[in-house]
Amino acid sequence: MAAIPAVTPSDSTDLTGLWTKLLEAVGRASPFARSYLVDAIPVSFGNNILTIGFDSEFEDHLGLVDNARNHTLLQTKLMELGHANTQIKFIKVEAPAGRPSPSPPTAPVVPVASAKSAASAAPVTKEKPAAVPFNKNDFKKDPLIQKALEIFKGQIVEVRV
Repeated sequence: MAAIPAVTPSDSTDLTGLWTKLLEAVGRASPFARSYLVDAIPVSFGNNILTIGFDSEFEDHLGLVDNARNHTLLQTKLMELGHANTQIKFIKVEAPAGRPSPSPPTAPVVPVASAKSAASAAPVTKEKPAAVPFNKNDFKKDPLIQKALEIFKGQIVEVRV
C-alpha cells in the first residue's frame, strides 16, 4: 500500500486564492459538488494538473466527486479563471497541521429562562379540536360530494369495523 502524502503548510497563497475562487465558481454552477469540495484540500497546481486531496476523514467524498461530470465542471471553471487545459487529480492526503478541522454546525444558543419567568409562564397544553357535528344527509346532499360521486361514478357506503 502506498504511503499517504502529507500536505505541507508551505503551499503558496496563489493556490489558496485560486482554490477559494474555484470553490465560489463551482458553488454557483453546482452547490452539490461544492458541498463536497469544501472539505477538500488543494494539494498542488503544476504542469497543468490541479491535485485535490481529501483527508482520511473525508475519503468517502472521493468516490462522489471523482467523476467525469465534476472533472468537466472543474476544468471549465479553471478555464474561466485563466487556467486552460488543466487536468484534475483527486487523492487521499493527510491534512496539514495548521488546517483547522471543519466543525459540525452548532445549534443556536437559546437563552434559558429563569425559574421565576418559567413559573409565571402558562403551561402549554394541546387542546383537541372540538368535534364537528356530522349529519349524514347534509353530507350526501353537499354539491361538491355529489359532483365527486358523479365524476368518479362512485357511491357512498357505510363501513363498520
